[in-house]
Amino acid sequence: MLRCLLLLIISSLMITPCLAESDTSSIYEEVESSVYQIRVINNETGKKVAIGSGFVVEKDSILATNYHVVSEYVNAPDVFSLEYLSTSGDSGPLALLDLDVIHDLAVLRSLKPMGAPLKIAPVPEKGAVLYSLGNPLDLGFSIVTGTNNGIMTQDQDGNILFSGSLNPGMSGGPTLDESGNIIGINVATQGNSLGFLVPANYLSVILERLAKSNFVPVKDRFARIAEQLIEKSQRTLDRFSGNDWGSTRIGKLIVPAELDKSMRCWDVSRTPKKDDLFRHFLTECSNQENTYLSKNLALGAINYEYIWMDSEKLHPLRFFTQYEKMNSSFIDIDVSKSDVTNFACHTSFLEVAGQNFKTTVCRRDYLRYKGLSDMLFSLALVGHERQGGLFNLDVTGTNASAAFGLFKKMVETFKWQS
Repeated sequence: MLRCLLLLIISSLMITPCLAESDTSSIYEEVESSVYQIRVINNETGKKVAIGSGFVVEKDSILATNYHVVSEYVNAPDVFSLEYLSTSGDSGPLALLDLDVIHDLAVLRSLKPMGAPLKIAPVPEKGAVLYSLGNPLDLGFSIVTGTNNGIMTQDQDGNILFSGSLNPGMSGGPTLDESGNIIGINVATQGNSLGFLVPANYLSVILERLAKSNFVPVKDRFARIAEQLIEKSQRTLDRFSGNDWGSTRIGKLIVPAELDKSMRCWDVSRTPKKDDLFRHFLTECSNQENTYLSKNLALGAINYEYIWMDSEKLHPLRFFTQYEKMNSSFIDIDVSKSDVTNFACHTSFLEVAGQNFKTTVCRRDYLRYKGLSDMLFSLALVGHERQGGLFNLDVTGTNASAAFGLFKKMVETFKWQS
């Protein structure tokens, strides 16, 4: 009896790897003809400038991929074009139908049938085996087996954490469950044995929108992008405004702490020394949730900082000189002057927490993305000979009035503590 039991255990151990290999091989064979390499081609040279992966979905002429894979073409359609490359070496042109920059998705169309459409399914339970497909590093069609590590709760858009190496070139490819259904779209992460998947339900939203228009291409891609960015910014700022922020102290000011779980705050104060002529404290906070638009532009950042400075040794005039040097806020985005207007700023004085402050509000507008602005707010304590406090807030790619509403609410919570 014991011998039979041991033989049964050994047999099961030997069979399991074969089954896993068979599953991978079966999925590979079933979907290979529906997964393609997506290429962005420089029209002048005929050479590719970017590659990714894509797959057939909904109809045999419709393909899905990541937005960032085709972003060069989206931003300069007169310079670049799109094409596919099959595993058998066939190639042909592609046209952009619609996009979602918030979830890094794009839907394309071919002039001819491209294979059997893959079906979209819900995300399976945590721990389920997943299969990611694509063209890593331009080396050919590959399949990567990994595990569903669940929805990232700290990510407001709920991306899936995948325990598998998604190398460059696999971006835009499908990740499948064990039945061969799409549950996510790959986002390459430089092969660090972890990857992120955009849940396929976001792709369903685009496909439903296209089906209602009979798959007519979006008329103004930049208007679509602006609409998505404004909606995301409004949603984020509304969420921030509805949170219980708590408070923190810097110098004599009691100010809001983290506005949201997506914010990260750090103390970067200078280390005090015995012979210092003044004290200087600095706290910086950032949401680190930029939305990628191009190699030179990502929008959606929300950054704020608190600065405090005081001295018992400096003459008031020398203190003011040092204090003025610290009062220089700017948005660190490399945007071409042809893309945005110049900053227009308005300065005034107001009372906050019983103290006098100089406030500056600056705004610049995007020319291509109508209704989208960068906003910069600055608040500087005045009227003290040897004390200074600064608050700087900048919001990129936002609705101007929504950003102003957040600034106003933050300032209204300030308190002065002697």
